[in-house]
Amino acid sequence: MKWGKDLYRMFMAASLAHAKWDYETSMNILRDKKKLWILGLMLLPAALTSLAFAADLPAQLGGEKAYTPAFYSNFIFLVSIAVGLCAGLITGCIGAGGGFIITPH
Repeated sequence: MKWGKDLYRMFMAASLAHAKWDYETSMNILRDKKKLWILGLMLLPAALTSLAFAADLPAQLGGEKAYTPAFYSNFIFLVSIAVGLCAGLITGCIGAGGGFIITPH
């Protein structure tokens, strides 16, 4: 059982080292105004694109006036559960992805 404890200690040391590196990298970006501006400029196209597309979508595709899926059946519900399950298995997170699949019918 000594190898199990050693493996556990190695994983703990690796996770602590990674957390420390992640924190230092994040603080390095947050403390430097030039890096913050670069990060903001990189996020700007994604934000503008999402706003532009969200405003003009028809209600069938989930535009600003859509509150429910355009078409819903038990099959769509089961497929959305399967998609969520696959996304959770891929990412390792419970409830990641999935949601309702909206069809144009």
